Amino acid sequence: MTPSADRRAEGARAVPTAAELWGRARGSVDLGRPGTGYRLGSRALTHLGREHLPGAMAAALRARILITMADAKVELGEVEQAASLLDAALQVSPDVAAIVKASRGVLLARTGRLDASREHLDAAVAGLSGSGGSRHNLVRALLWRGLLHLSEARLEPATADCEAAAELGRQAGLDAAVVIAVHNLGLVRYISGDLPGALQQMTRAEEAGPQVRSGVRALDRARVLLAAGLLAEAREVAEQAEHVFAAERSRVDLADALLVTAEIDLVAGAAAPARTAARRAARTYAAARHERGVLAARVMEVRADGQVRAAHRTVPPGRAREGAERAARLAGTLLDAGLREDARAVRLLQAQALLEAGDVEGAERAAADAAELGDPARETPETRRRRHSPRVPLIATELHTRVVDARIELARGRQTAGLLHIRRGLDDLAAYQARFGSQDLQSASAVHGLELTRLGLRTALQTGSPAAILQWLERSRAASTRLAAVRPSADGVLARELSKLRMAMYRARMAERTGEPDAELEDEVDELRRRVRSRSWLVGGSGSVNRPLTLAAVQRRLAESGGHVSIVAPFRGAGRFHALVITARTARYLRLGRDFGLEAALNRIIGDLNILADHRVLAPLRRVAASSLESGLNRVADYIARPVEPLVQDGPVVVAAAGSAAIVPWALLPGLSGRAISVSPSVTAAVAGMGRTAEEFRKGVLAVAGPEVPHGVEEAQAVADVYAAGGPFEASNRLLTGAEATGREVLDAIPAGGLLHIAAHGHHEPENPLFSGVLLADGLLYGYDVAPNPNLPSQVVLSSCDVGRTDDRPGGEPLGLVAALLRSGVGTVVAGTSRISDRMAAAVMTAYHQRLFKGEAPAIALAGAIKAAAEVEGDPAPFTCFGAGL
Repeated sequence: MTPSADRRAEGARAVPTAAELWGRARGSVDLGRPGTGYRLGSRALTHLGREHLPGAMAAALRARILITMADAKVELGEVEQAASLLDAALQVSPDVAAIVKASRGVLLARTGRLDASREHLDAAVAGLSGSGGSRHNLVRALLWRGLLHLSEARLEPATADCEAAAELGRQAGLDAAVVIAVHNLGLVRYISGDLPGALQQMTRAEEAGPQVRSGVRALDRARVLLAAGLLAEAREVAEQAEHVFAAERSRVDLADALLVTAEIDLVAGAAAPARTAARRAARTYAAARHERGVLAARVMEVRADGQVRAAHRTVPPGRAREGAERAARLAGTLLDAGLREDARAVRLLQAQALLEAGDVEGAERAAADAAELGDPARETPETRRRRHSPRVPLIATELHTRVVDARIELARGRQTAGLLHIRRGLDDLAAYQARFGSQDLQSASAVHGLELTRLGLRTALQTGSPAAILQWLERSRAASTRLAAVRPSADGVLARELSKLRMAMYRARMAERTGEPDAELEDEVDELRRRVRSRSWLVGGSGSVNRPLTLAAVQRRLAESGGHVSIVAPFRGAGRFHALVITARTARYLRLGRDFGLEAALNRIIGDLNILADHRVLAPLRRVAASSLESGLNRVADYIARPVEPLVQDGPVVVAAAGSAAIVPWALLPGLSGRAISVSPSVTAAVAGMGRTAEEFRKGVLAVAGPEVPHGVEEAQAVADVYAAGGPFEASNRLLTGAEATGREVLDAIPAGGLLHIAAHGHHEPENPLFSGVLLADGLLYGYDVAPNPNLPSQVVLSSCDVGRTDDRPGGEPLGLVAALLRSGVGTVVAGTSRISDRMAAAVMTAYHQRLFKGEAPAIALAGAIKAAAEVEGDPAPFTCFGAGL
């Protein structure tokens, strides 16, 4: 062959055949790129017309190309063109009847015609299951039938179809189908309420095929994150999905993404953007002839309207009644369409609107209708099969039911019955939170109970009863008060990711110090943080929920402890501060002053304390900071400390507080300075830890000094020396300093049930509080490091940093390094809420450990140590004893 003939042959081989183009088209549709798939299918038809294939072979290939193009049109929401293409495929080759059945079943499912879809998919699976059937099309039919089962909450057949599709896909080398099957098994977990299990499956799918239907998988993940209350993360993933769908012009998927975005907005309290997104979704569904999608969008719009009305203190009765009538009409339409669970949610919205209009009897009837729709005993097999809507987390409907029932009882003047509904709703929320083995998810999921919590606060405060207010307060802080310690088993992958993150952050910090920040390294840090958080979400919880203590039980515990301890529980609500003051003999509720801007006052106090902690600051500026600090402390004391002072006894005080109130330097406030003070996230937690022995050092002491802390090594050595003559337990004591003080060494050396003292700089991370930590030789030791560690200390002392700070999630649950330690099972944490001078920290800590060694309780030892050190050093010491201190 001549060279020119060789080149012509190579050129001919470079032109793809119709069969090759069809394979690429089908692959694109499988990956979630329908626009690309349709274009490749069109090219395949053109090439087929130029090829000289035998008649039967050409007809079979043409039919399959037309089916793939139809599948692409279905994804694009162009259902009429898709139906025409399927008809054409069947005319070209009757042998593809089973494949056409499968594709038509998908078309019907994508347009909301579920009964007809099920019939077609059943027939397709039966027709394709024979030895001569197409594995690819059988797997596709099984996947879609599994989704159909899932949309109707038929979990067992959905699981069977997904598992069968995964196994067939593996046998046939259909990697993309296997990825989708594994992901869909995650959806089964989601619908069953197992969110950590859902994220596990979805993560496996992501790792196996990140490019496979990335938009659909991202949107499903957004739904799970939304159900977990991780709103920012859900929004980010939903936006990624929306961009994918918009690029591929996938109408139905795009409308689904808009609805998820609307749901996120609703949970975040942004009703106006939610309504806008719902209306866009309705228009997009309508263009795709998806009638059920249009109904779902209308439900979302009615929910947004209800939230808009609820945001106003007073609603004109006519407007409220108009909202009720609209909801009633929509509920009837939903029932006609077989969407029983959606109809139930809308009936609740109708009842809410009728309450706003002052029609209590009408609201009772609407709520009764909703209850009937939610009663399994009243369902037929058909309606039971079709009742569930995976679009809205079921917890949202259950909690809304409690809100409506409580409001009806309160409107009838039955306060006790109303409070009972509120308590049961908060119990439901606590049980939901208990399913998670991640502090992140436990805290985030509290957002679903905001409306119930606010109603509970208003109602309990109206009673003026300390007993009723205590019950509301304790139930509103479920993750802090009622859930078991979060102790996930050791996870090697998470440990490695944390180690990588530690080193990456250390390198990034060093680069920034040299004046040459490394953008790539910062991106690596962000990615590692994302992976660490995602990994931590995969762990399930114990499911156990503790009952909060009653007021009588709290007072009995106080009496048993000697009767000299007082509990002060400050909290905010309805624009002002409030407090409970409980002693062994008395209980008082105090309505304190208007909200004076505690956060701003604390920022000023912390800033002044930070200045006073630095002895390099010139004396004139120190005098200004000292005067400002005195003014700030007096301002806070006037609002939330002095009013309760006459009611507390002369002994120690337990402050049961969350959020900003927890990081108030209580021991520095006028009237309380010098007292032994312990800060706990709840009254129940505070009382549970009272009276235990403070001799953790008998189980071992680990003293650690981090880098760049003046006198840090001397402090750690001094702590170790206090316990050096401790008798038989001395051998379990250890000192880590310098290059030895790494994250891994510290975690491995922690004495189980013992005492851990770390003299190190801290880092508080407001955006991701569990990434707060203390700086060791190889980087930060994080809140994420603690819970899975096999050994957990009973007491942790963090002497040279300000990681006692916390940040509240939207649901009101606190997060931070101290909160992470306490919720992992550490009993007591001593830490600063601002910077502390190195000399003062060393003096306080030496005296503190000497007092501990003599048997004093942590809070008492800390108060005595601060008083003794202040007489010598003169600097403020904003240390706080968190957790069990008395």
